[in-house]
Amino acid sequence: MAALAVLVLVLLLASLRLGDYTVGWGALADTLRGDPPDRITRFFVLERRLPRALVALVVGAGLATAGAVFQAVTRNPLASPDVIGVTSGASAGAVVVLLVLGGSATAASWGALAGALLVALLVGGLTVRSGLQGGRLILLGIAFGALASSVVAYLLTQVFVASAVTAQTWLTGTLQGRGWAELRPVALVLLVVLPVVLGHSSALRILELGDDVARSLGVRVDAVRGTLLALGTVLVAAAVATAGPISFVALVAPHVARLLTGTAAILPAALTGACLLAAADLVALYAFPVAVPVGVVTVTLGGIFFVLLLWREGRRSAAR
Repeated sequence: MAALAVLVLVLLLASLRLGDYTVGWGALADTLRGDPPDRITRFFVLERRLPRALVALVVGAGLATAGAVFQAVTRNPLASPDVIGVTSGASAGAVVVLLVLGGSATAASWGALAGALLVALLVGGLTVRSGLQGGRLILLGIAFGALASSVVAYLLTQVFVASAVTAQTWLTGTLQGRGWAELRPVALVLLVVLPVVLGHSSALRILELGDDVARSLGVRVDAVRGTLLALGTVLVAAAVATAGPISFVALVAPHVARLLTGTAAILPAALTGACLLAAADLVALYAFPVAVPVGVVTVTLGGIFFVLLLWREGRRSAAR
């Protein structure tokens, strides 16, 4: 936990210093204290780099928290908002508001929340009625995710090219142009939701033992599961509305945190997600001749990790 917290600070400082305009340590310290050496340094540090870096940390932490909740509640290591279709639902809701209703970025946030909640309710409702668990739950989520993606693809073919290009860039997942206005809503959501999720940590660990054991230990299984899934969905919707559907952070971060700490606790997963997205943003900005959307980096790294995870789960199943 201490190492993860230090890594968050290191990545934040690296985000503030690196770029075409390099900021020295002394100038950075003076700027953060409120006494920048010049207007250029103040602009790059406080207006461009700091809000973007904080957005990356907050969005990464929110996605990782949601991923840890989904995996614990479903007792499936492959469960995440990406796989279950919640992310696709949020994307579809935001795109409908942007392209069909002509709404603003703020309105798109509400559209993302509505789309995410709709998919979560559909998946949850069918799960409760049909008793779907495990792999079939994942398949159901993939089906709804594909339907939401088809809605997005159709809308992109029906609008002006300029609007379609803008929406497509957003759908890749990007932190470009994110500032203080975009940071405040998602940070507020994380500050409200994360303590509530942490308050349910004990019940969450008991749920991983199975519903019968949880009920025998006094956990209100249905209420706790519904509350946690709703909170995870809100986190995903806020993250998607802020930075687009950044894939695989919600899936990968809880597994990396588990490897590092040996536990499935929420807070290590949140810190790991913050580190992963902040590091991916630095790679997206400076590892290529031209900056690319951060979603390109997370999809590439996350896809490799997902294949390795499936391979490991397959070996474990074969060993049993």
